[in-house]
Amino acid sequence: MAKNPINKNSMKKLFDTVAPMGPDAAEKFVRELLKAGDERRRDAEKIVTEIVAASRKSAEHFSDAVQREVGKQLTKAVKRIDQLEKQVETLTRSLEATRTVLVATAAKSVAETVAKRKTAASTTTATPTSTEPAKKAVAKKTAAKKTTVKKAVAKKAPIKKAAPKNSSAPPAATDTTSA
Repeated sequence: MAKNPINKNSMKKLFDTVAPMGPDAAEKFVRELLKAGDERRRDAEKIVTEIVAASRKSAEHFSDAVQREVGKQLTKAVKRIDQLEKQVETLTRSLEATRTVLVATAAKSVAETVAKRKTAASTTTATPTSTEPAKKAVAKKTAAKKTTVKKAVAKKAPIKKAAPKNSSAPPAATDTTSA
């Protein structure tokens, strides 16, 4: 702490004069105390003013720094958004071109299929005999398969031969009382 000579002298005078003071001496003593208090108050006000000014400057510097940083980040974000917009536009154009090619290819393929069907339909109606041998060949193959299946079944399960039935013989008697 800084030593204040005015304050120390005032206190010394107070202790030195234990005897009752006269009005002039008391008034002088009080003026000195007030003068020392005023100086202290002015010093305190000056310090408070300096602290407020330093705080204001600090806040301004901080605000400027934040604004600069936000500006930098926004600039970067805007540039990135511009790049993304360009990429989206390029992709859109590419997709449109691909779609156009695919639609054209599909239309061409459909047209070729329709033309082949018309050609096939016109040749079928013009030469009906050409399909008949094919139908007969298919029928022969299916008949051959059926017979091989029958033979396989016959080989797997031997059939027991029953005694020949006499058509003139009366039917066998059945026991109806055992039920």
